[in-house]
Amino acid sequence: ELEGLGFPPCSQGGYHNRNGDFNPAFLQASICAGLYPNVAYRRHGDVNFSTMTNRKAKIHLSSINAVKSQPLSTKCQVAENQAEFVVFGEIVKGKAMFNMEHTTHLVSPLPLLLLCGQLHIRPIHFAPPESSSGVQSRPPIKKAILSLDDWLVFICDPETASSLIVLRQRLDSAFSRVTSDPHNFTNLPIAEKDAVETLSIVLNSGHNAVPKR
Repeated sequence: ELEGLGFPPCSQGGYHNRNGDFNPAFLQASICAGLYPNVAYRRHGDVNFSTMTNRKAKIHLSSINAVKSQPLSTKCQVAENQAEFVVFGEIVKGKAMFNMEHTTHLVSPLPLLLLCGQLHIRPIHFAPPESSSGVQSRPPIKKAILSLDDWLVFICDPETASSLIVLRQRLDSAFSRVTSDPHNFTNLPIAEKDAVETLSIVLNSGHNAVPKR
């Protein structure tokens, strides 16, 4: 069907297929982008996940991720200021709660920020820690809030947030250009082609930065 629209065959080598089917960072990003908003998260100490519709869910017992030796089958062990994400194919209502089927652990939230939903940014200031004398002598701490569909919220440095927003805008522009004219997918403007190349670096870096489980 995609070939009928003008896209090159997936079996054909070339720029469009430079990551092949062996890059786990791109495979996870593709699954995440294709199944969103079928994403759930949990925080440190949680057993169950929360979906975008605020449903409490767990991994279906038939999944390999539900085997006792798998991290997703036990309490969440990530740091208290982090979250653990899972992408699922469908969710079904069981006797006690909802169950997620066809699950994939999402190593990094970067595919969510760069490829999914509507991303918004706003500044936030935190009061600095008080000195021993009780006087705040330092300026407020400047941070930025990245909000995905008013659901997932991430706090980071303003420079990082701005860079992600710019990259996301250029990727959206490149996607619109390619889908409107698949025959010329290699003839992107320099800024958009650089964004596509940067996406590869960012996804792989985010994926490899997380300790293997």
